Amino acid sequence: MERLYILYSAAAAAATVLLLAARLAAGLRARRRRSRDAVLGSRYLHILMLALAAGDGKAPRFPLIRRSGARLLLAETLAGVVSATYGLDSEPLRRIVAAYRLDTWLLRRVARSSGYRRARYLWLLAGLPASAEVAARCARYRASRNRCVRFCALMTRLAADPSTALRLMADHTDPFSAGEVAEIMTLLRRGMLPIAYEPLVESPVRNLRMVGLSIVRQFGIEEAEAHLLRIVEQDEAPELGREALYTLCSLRRPLARREVAERLRRMEAPERKALMRYMAREGYSPAALHKLFGERERPYYESLVKSYKRCLACR
Repeated sequence: MERLYILYSAAAAAATVLLLAARLAAGLRARRRRSRDAVLGSRYLHILMLALAAGDGKAPRFPLIRRSGARLLLAETLAGVVSATYGLDSEPLRRIVAAYRLDTWLLRRVARSSGYRRARYLWLLAGLPASAEVAARCARYRASRNRCVRFCALMTRLAADPSTALRLMADHTDPFSAGEVAEIMTLLRRGMLPIAYEPLVESPVRNLRMVGLSIVRQFGIEEAEAHLLRIVEQDEAPELGREALYTLCSLRRPLARREVAERLRRMEAPERKALMRYMAREGYSPAALHKLFGERERPYYESLVKSYKRCLACR
């Protein structure tokens, strides 16, 4: 019996050593792969920037493109440059996508994957110059059970056919989150969604209004003040009224209005305090908001303003 116990212990120890060795080897392989990808990615970025600067009508040659993971690395490099650059000529990028068939390759990966991996491939497709055919093949993923996949499929279709943006966003079943609105704004800043703000803020569709409010805030459109006050006063959706109120603050418009006072009365105490902190950051003086807050809240706002003044004086 004692001999069996010794044999069992020795076998368990050997199995533990083998598992640790396998884990160490896997870690070393992953580290070498990350190091190789970093070097290759920097080479791809350098080649891409030279090709964009030259504009000679030829697709550049990317080394080691047949190596495992290289095509994905190239797609990530292209999508990263597109997302960080505005006013970029898309023709050189289209030639690269066509020469290396990146869109076809990504579509195959989308079809063979699921969950967040599928969403990642769709997001990369949205960052590349895509055709209407590619967008049509991504349309079926709008019914996915994964919210991230549904939104990335929407982004792919928006990038491929901006003329249908209003309809696509209105038909999207999920309420846009703040992060999703920011992704849509990235497309707009790249000039891919030429949308006027008025049809959006006047739309009865919640998602369109959220995008419209974001446009007004990011581009500082003061002419939208009347629309914002109407949303603050009338919109029953709390997040829309709150977003319109924050947008008014970001535009630094006068807030001593009847519409603003009505909205403030419907807000909970934590929401009011969060709004006060935002107002203080935007530079509203206590005197300008004297009529909006009660006796109990005014000292809190005054303390916020003094703290911000002290921070500014220390810089």
